[in-house]
Amino acid sequence: MPPLAEYLERADDLAQQVVDTWETNAQVGKSAFLTTRFKALVDKACLYKNARRLADNHRKHNVLSEHDEAGEKLTRELFALAYKAYYERHAAMS
Repeated sequence: MPPLAEYLERADDLAQQVVDTWETNAQVGKSAFLTTRFKALVDKACLYKNARRLADNHRKHNVLSEHDEAGEKLTRELFALAYKAYYERHAAMS
């Protein structure tokens, strides 16, 4: 299994993949079939993406606070940990 550092490096892409998967299933009426674990992962992906978007906007306007930066880092780490756990559990079941 890849180390956490790899998930952290790819957090943006992984979060987008999770959200895309959720959206695809929602569009075809299959979101009810997604597991509770996957829905929790979607929540963490969205929290990370929102924190990232906020921090990026504040960077762009040169008003990034330590709080914004810490929020982005924390949600990124929480998402990466959750994705790693989800991926490893899924791989073990295969």
